[in-house]
Amino acid sequence: MILGEKMIGAVVFVIAFVLFTVISLVINLPPGSWVVQELIPDMQGTQYADLVSGIINGVIYGVIIWVVFSLAKMALERKKGPKQPAEPSPQTIT
Repeated sequence: MILGEKMIGAVVFVIAFVLFTVISLVINLPPGSWVVQELIPDMQGTQYADLVSGIINGVIYGVIIWVVFSLAKMALERKKGPKQPAEPSPQTIT
């Protein structure tokens, strides 16, 4: 397996993390907003509440998307079957 094939899951996580963090800065999405309200009530109303909510959403949704991607990739690889090595070409002995 090539290193690039192994690291594609990390790229999927980073893209989802950035996407959901930016979206959460504009739109109040759960569970980040809930976590800030319930677990960090002192932060509500400060300038950092939206940023913390966005980072929490980025991590949670990024992990969910990464797990779904990894499971789908694993299922497709199993469906293809095991990779068989190429057969050596017959050589003539003289």
